[in-house]
Amino acid sequence: MSIVVIENQVVHYEVFGRGRPVVFLHGWLGSWRYWFPTMEVVSDHFRTYSFDFYGFGESRRKRTPESIQNYSDQVIRFLDALGIEKVSLVGHSMGGMVALKTAINHPQRIQRVATVGAPITGESLSWLLKLTDRPLLADLFVRLPWLRRSLFNFFLGETNDPAVHEVLDDSEKSSAQSLRRAVSSMWRTDLRPELKQLQVPALIVHGGRDDIVKPNQLNLFDQVSLAETVCLPTSRHFPFLDEAEVFNDVLLKFLRQQAPLVRQTLPKLVVRESTVVT
Repeated sequence: MSIVVIENQVVHYEVFGRGRPVVFLHGWLGSWRYWFPTMEVVSDHFRTYSFDFYGFGESRRKRTPESIQNYSDQVIRFLDALGIEKVSLVGHSMGGMVALKTAINHPQRIQRVATVGAPITGESLSWLLKLTDRPLLADLFVRLPWLRRSLFNFFLGETNDPAVHEVLDDSEKSSAQSLRRAVSSMWRTDLRPELKQLQVPALIVHGGRDDIVKPNQLNLFDQVSLAETVCLPTSRHFPFLDEAEVFNDVLLKFLRQQAPLVRQTLPKLVVRESTVVT
């Protein structure tokens, strides 16, 4: 385990591989840990990093409130602390929202951005997540760890990751305040007006059976020239676990591209823009 101090707060991170840097950002209720299988594959070609957001996993929050903007700032400060000038970002769910906002606001620091199951507008979140914005339910999550594990296990679905118990253990480490503030910030964030400002190539991936974030978020990128949208039709909220081989192939092709993004470069069997259900 590695740590770095950002804003007088200890941030836990992990790093694997060599080459150009790629940073993986986790989602709500998670930690860096569930990205490990993907990082192992990508680290054969790139130097991969992942850290825990303030208030999640092993990164404790002392002073910085949980929000999409503050997590975007954390990404930039993480890069500064490690001396990384420019990076590709890969974010899942809440982390995807953070990754996209960071790419829009700091195009000089971000080479490429990939989002997976990310809410572009907070209204796309399921009612189940929105309920945790309520203090009583957030407190219940803290008092009943089995409830939190059960919910996250439902989100994960069936996975071959042998360390799934470690992933679930990390889901219990956030406080009620961290969970509630993070969901509240997601719910009240709408990146649609900012999409036209995107200046870096983007890969937008959703599972066709995602019941946490509506897959129709893909349609918001129809007029964004630098964005490629991909729907993995049999995946739920974790396409990189549900269809790992296909997802890794799509992601690596995207990260390796040197020229501007071209829609035809991605495997046609996974491109399902016309079949996404709104």
